Amino acid sequence: MKNTLLIPEQRTPHFYLPPHTVTWKQDLSHLKQTFTAVELETFLSLYSLAQTDLKKGKKEVETFLEQHPDHPEILNLLTFIMISQRKIRQSDHLIEENFKKNPHYLFARINYGDLCLRRKTPQKVPELFNHQGSLQEFLPHRKTFHVSEFRGFMVLMGLYSLSVGKREVAECYHYLAHRVDPCHSGTKILEKKLYYIPFYKRLILKLFHT
Repeated sequence: MKNTLLIPEQRTPHFYLPPHTVTWKQDLSHLKQTFTAVELETFLSLYSLAQTDLKKGKKEVETFLEQHPDHPEILNLLTFIMISQRKIRQSDHLIEENFKKNPHYLFARINYGDLCLRRKTPQKVPELFNHQGSLQEFLPHRKTFHVSEFRGFMVLMGLYSLSVGKREVAECYHYLAHRVDPCHSGTKILEKKLYYIPFYKRLILKLFHT
């Protein structure tokens, strides 16, 4: 797989997205500004541990967080662990905490936007991104976006668009999320909300066409 992908301009009667450059390469420059070399190595090892051993990962990430109580990346990693363990109340608390402490951290905004949707306050989502419908418009100084940032924003805006009755727009956001990360749970959730047909409706359609 190539390290970068150019998403060309998207323009339909319902939807517009300027060109984006998406990368799969991990950028550690921002972490190097906040961690020592030893701390960075520790964080990366914790990130890997969280993918394989949630219980042990949770304990060690919480210990590391005590040394950096406001760090956005550590809070985000602990949020991921809580969500993976289906501890929704704790994860929601962490999402609110991270957004309050680190409002300029992109994942804090994306996660908080998802929380707003789940709390039935979709009107708050556009305000989080200055009413911009793309990352490039919201952060014009950025030249590239990591695939997780791009996909996360596409999924959030797709769910938001669906919640306010803009299905055509939601389909465009889903197409782009699927283009870069088709197997991610967020992409699949948006896909299910867009295209899933309940069993009883499928049965009715089948009877109607037989």
